[in-house]
Amino acid sequence: MKIYNYVLIISFIFLTLSCSVTKRQQQGYVLPETFDYKTNFTTAKSVIILPVEINGIMKNFLFDTGGDLTLIQRDTILGKTEKISGASNRKIKIGNVNFENTVAWNGDFVGLKEQIPNFGGLIGQPIISKANWLIDYPNKNIQFSDKNLIDNSFQSIDIKREDGAPYIKLMIGGKEYKAIIDLGSSATLSIPKDSKLAKVILNTYNFKDNEREIYSVGGLQKVKEKIGVIPLIKIGDIDFLNVKTDIRHTSQLRVGNKFFKDYKVYIDNIKNNYSLKKGN
Repeated sequence: MKIYNYVLIISFIFLTLSCSVTKRQQQGYVLPETFDYKTNFTTAKSVIILPVEINGIMKNFLFDTGGDLTLIQRDTILGKTEKISGASNRKIKIGNVNFENTVAWNGDFVGLKEQIPNFGGLIGQPIISKANWLIDYPNKNIQFSDKNLIDNSFQSIDIKREDGAPYIKLMIGGKEYKAIIDLGSSATLSIPKDSKLAKVILNTYNFKDNEREIYSVGGLQKVKEKIGVIPLIKIGDIDFLNVKTDIRHTSQLRVGNKFFKDYKVYIDNIKNNYSLKKGN
């Protein structure tokens, strides 16, 4: 579960789709065909916020690799707030790069628009999949291009995709676990509370009860969880030490923004992989 929980909205959208999510993500194109743009980003509880121009107006959009769809905050409230009005033909521009005819859905996203100033929506896989992205977490900047953006000092990690979303294998306690890379989550590592992994972790390490407030589509909510530290997690040959972890209600094991806070993360949508390098 993300700090910005739009699960109910996404579930409703899926019911309205007449073809696969992956097919919809592939729709659209980028102009100009050759592009390279770099900008600084801000964060809200570590979630990346990008300045995006929509219909000529600048808005703040959340950047979410775990987002199957691009979501747009509609200008007026019409009908029930949870109802999605359909695919959007609005023009989306980041810097000098136009994303044309990509699939987007619009609605009134209560719980998001109150928290993010000048909130415009969420950038999901229909846009992210059309470029290569270099995210520099230590220096808070992001670059995207149709070209390769890294050298051989970066270390590649294996990625699998399901409905367009990226998944990796984490090595915890000598066993592999599949986790989604969800850069729309402010967590470091979130473990589903009823999973086998949660039982192993709670029997192995000292976790404590915690309660905190998060924003969701329905407003402010209190979440009960268990929090602690896992001494070592491996992704391929890369060691992540003393990983802050929460165990709570979430649909799947997920790696969030804070997991990569010391790294540069490269999303290569040409070679279909991710690469990492310790930042400076």
